[in-house]
Amino acid sequence: MTLEQLLTIDAIVKEGSFKAAADYLHKSQPSISMAVKKLEEEYQINLFSRDEYRPSLTADGRVFYDKAKLLIREFRELEALAEQMSKGVESEIRVSIDAVSPVSLVLKFLKDFFSKHPATRLTLKFEVLSGTIERLIDGDVNIAITPKPQVEYTFDSRSITMTKMITVISTQLIKDEEKVTDVFLRSHNQIILADSARRIAKINSGVLAGSKSLTVTDMGFKKELIMQGLGWGGLPYGLVKDELASKKLTRIETALIKDRDIEIFIVRDASKPMGPVMKELWERAEEGAIG
Repeated sequence: MTLEQLLTIDAIVKEGSFKAAADYLHKSQPSISMAVKKLEEEYQINLFSRDEYRPSLTADGRVFYDKAKLLIREFRELEALAEQMSKGVESEIRVSIDAVSPVSLVLKFLKDFFSKHPATRLTLKFEVLSGTIERLIDGDVNIAITPKPQVEYTFDSRSITMTKMITVISTQLIKDEEKVTDVFLRSHNQIILADSARRIAKINSGVLAGSKSLTVTDMGFKKELIMQGLGWGGLPYGLVKDELASKKLTRIETALIKDRDIEIFIVRDASKPMGPVMKELWERAEEGAIG
């Protein structure tokens, strides 16, 4: 058994397929398959079921992977500590950003900050709801920018800004309506953004009970569907303010559908040490540089 084999299994589980894991690890798919096969043959166990289109962990595989995750996490913590000790400055900082965050504001802050730290590479992941925190728990990112976490963990978090979620609909879709009601909305698709979490509990937020729905995985695609009159849904105000001003979209409120002010936090794993760049980034965010 090797660390490389454990990292391969971890990538397959997280990415959802052997091919996606190969792309993530920058390896060939046959080498990924061989690494798993050798481990299975060494211990005479089946870690993955190949009966379906996507590989899934067997009962033995789930037990094995739960233990493997502990070793992988400790390895990554040791790797990060060694890198900080040897170089002083982090070579990379990984950030996951929740889709409901004021993205333009967050990106401006990150651009300004990392322009002063050219030796540290910024890697961004855009996630939805619980998926943002899951990336942090799994060690895929160093920082999450997200609404308040809904899971218990060793988090250190600070409130950094606010965002407003409003419900909008294509103006063309309601041109003959005197007033938009919940009954009217239930007769049209609510466009829902799917939670990108793979393991931890998913969140359904702002869903109108009894409504028809279309589920998408990208905030930009959700906006486009609403713009094209294929349904209605909640979007960050900053993302649609121009369309509201030009009357392409109309803001709606009903008895059950209301605007929501959402507090946005910067979150990190409190059990992990911070290098100098990470520490400065954290302090700048605490000082209100984002909001």
